Amino acid sequence: MKTPRNLGLVAVVVFVISHFLPAYGDGSGFACFGVCWDALLGHDTEILSGGWFYYSGFAIANILFTGLVVALFVTKKSRRLRSVVSIVFFLHVLSWLVLHAFQPQITEIKIGYYLWLSAYGLLVAGHLWKRPGESLESIPLARSVG
Repeated sequence: MKTPRNLGLVAVVVFVISHFLPAYGDGSGFACFGVCWDALLGHDTEILSGGWFYYSGFAIANILFTGLVVALFVTKKSRRLRSVVSIVFFLHVLSWLVLHAFQPQITEIKIGYYLWLSAYGLLVAGHLWKRPGESLESIPLARSVG
């Protein structure tokens, strides 16, 4: 069954389309990535500040998105790690919506952002999808003490 790969392929298509559409205010997804990239390089924010970590996280998530999709196609190893990383990226991207949910700026979030968020959701689904014959054990997040 190739469901994880299909989810990865759809995620890539949605991810690419999202960058061409309006994402926030008048800016496209590419423009938003440019702002986050500039933050990562320290052009617009002081390095190691809260804003630098937050916006750099978006740039890093975009860069590693491709690697996580490729991993769906080429390896079955490190599934737990890939799942956790994709969930962390999804939650980071979701945080933008959560931060704006109860503010007037919520109307500034456009369709490109929602597609971008959906692409990360599809990526998570691809990494969490159980293939036939795989064990149904849960992914432990922490060892219990006892």
